[in-house]
Amino acid sequence: MNTLINKAQDMADHEGDFTTCVPHLSLFRRDSPTPSPMPVIYQPSIYMVLQGSKAAYLGKERYLYDPMHYLVSCVPLPLEGQILQASPYTPYLAARISLDTQMINELIVEMPLEPKPQPLSEHTSNALGSANRGIYVSAIHTDIQNTLSRLLDCAQSKEKAHVLGQLALKELIYHVLNDEHGALLRSFACQDRQQYQIANVLQYINRHYALNMDIPSLASKANMSESSFYHHFKAATNTTPIQYIKTVRLHAAKRKMLFEQYNATAAAYEVGYTSTSQFSREYRRLFSVPPAQDARILTKV
Repeated sequence: MNTLINKAQDMADHEGDFTTCVPHLSLFRRDSPTPSPMPVIYQPSIYMVLQGSKAAYLGKERYLYDPMHYLVSCVPLPLEGQILQASPYTPYLAARISLDTQMINELIVEMPLEPKPQPLSEHTSNALGSANRGIYVSAIHTDIQNTLSRLLDCAQSKEKAHVLGQLALKELIYHVLNDEHGALLRSFACQDRQQYQIANVLQYINRHYALNMDIPSLASKANMSESSFYHHFKAATNTTPIQYIKTVRLHAAKRKMLFEQYNATAAAYEVGYTSTSQFSREYRRLFSVPPAQDARILTKV
């Protein structure tokens, strides 16, 4: 593990987020813990902590990942994240591998029948039914560590990244798919599964959040009855479709204020709100600060 830490620190030599020359691979460094859980949307990715630890909260469920456990978000999920262990001398270091759907599907075709799902890790403090969640934690084994080490090697050389990066990435995803909980990731990628239909709807919402959406139209996109859609949606996300849409819109509004210098009112209308007072209430409930105040803070960042 020390070798992995050294490789990551060579590329993440100060606090921040870092892209690499390997597609789908990024690195994160934080020098202090997060005082409290912060709202964030986890994109479909594999999250591997090299040093420190972090917790992700989905409602009352807690997913703890550290150098011995990695986290997989199979679908876009609004969570609360909190870095638990970090300091300037031993910073929190993590790698994120965004999931390549085409690569996953190619691997599934080439792989034998999927293993039986295993009980969820003790690092998952879960409620009844979370075996179908679009998120899980699994123990890191030697094959995954070794492949991640090669992937970080590729990230340090443009030539290696070009020639070997995709091979190392494919090998890493293979090991994750073949791991004890890999069947869950497969279920969200296989077109004949209900989880796959839910995953498609979640991607649709994240791309088109500003449009008017309701449960009948979303259920139709998933080729499900309304009751079946509602059940499977909540099983995957631990929230309702309407609440999920609200959360995605609020995060989109925050991004627009941060990166596109929108004021609060413009951001509200841009993401699909028709009432600025409703937007203000819901924004404050999620982020613990009024949007107008947050906009002033964010434009100074």
